[in-house]
Amino acid sequence: MSTSPKKKHISAQYLEADKRWTEGLILAQSPFWVIAVAFVMLSGIINTWNDVDYILFSITVALPSILLPALLSKPGGRPWYRRYWVKLNLWVSILVFTGTYFISHYFFDLMGMRYMFNNKVNFSSGVAGRTGGEVPLFLYPLTHAYFMTYFTFLLVAERKIVRRLQPGRIGRVFVVLALSYAVALGETFFMASPLLSDVFLYEKRDRMMKVGTFGYMIFFVTGLPMLRRVDSHGEDWPLSRVVTEALAVFTCILLLFELWAKIIGPL
Repeated sequence: MSTSPKKKHISAQYLEADKRWTEGLILAQSPFWVIAVAFVMLSGIINTWNDVDYILFSITVALPSILLPALLSKPGGRPWYRRYWVKLNLWVSILVFTGTYFISHYFFDLMGMRYMFNNKVNFSSGVAGRTGGEVPLFLYPLTHAYFMTYFTFLLVAERKIVRRLQPGRIGRVFVVLALSYAVALGETFFMASPLLSDVFLYEKRDRMMKVGTFGYMIFFVTGLPMLRRVDSHGEDWPLSRVVTEALAVFTCILLLFELWAKIIGPL
């Protein structure tokens, strides 16, 4: 019985080390997709593409967050499918798929989001939405690259701020809110740029920046506290629990967007 606490402590250290290693690698590779996306968007090259080009590009920028940890991770005390990089990718992929498939229509209807890519292959809910907006298929892997970086940044930033400031439970809520708003505002500012208006825009840019950003941050306010729990406190989560919790996050996000629609309505 005297060895049980020691084993648990070592296990917790191993899990935390695996998380830190994964987070560092994801952030290190993030400039690749940021530079690539900025280049094709701002240069106008993306305007000359077809569906094959879009899909090949989006897969290319999404793969490093999967391939790099798969190739560089060292053998440990768990099989590869129990490593944190697998769980993080799985959690994010579920949120990306459900969010893109369903929640995109809330952005179409409530926030005036519009896509004008030269694509023909779309994939989204055929029931949700009133304005008939469609989601290009290539945005699924592209958004995976985005969200892997966003959520990893949020995890690292929150942890460092909380450790340094020790704000307490209520203070931690404000930390999550501030970080979530910062990420949502940053992406909205870039994507709402007039320089991208040939392929993407918000019909009411100023309203989206001032008000709609609070709607977008629903993803991060809801997701960050839940993702933080994966493999925490020495618990090695099975993949089934990761899937269940990710679907629970989506359900919460969906309910909050419904609440937004009832209270705020279209911008």
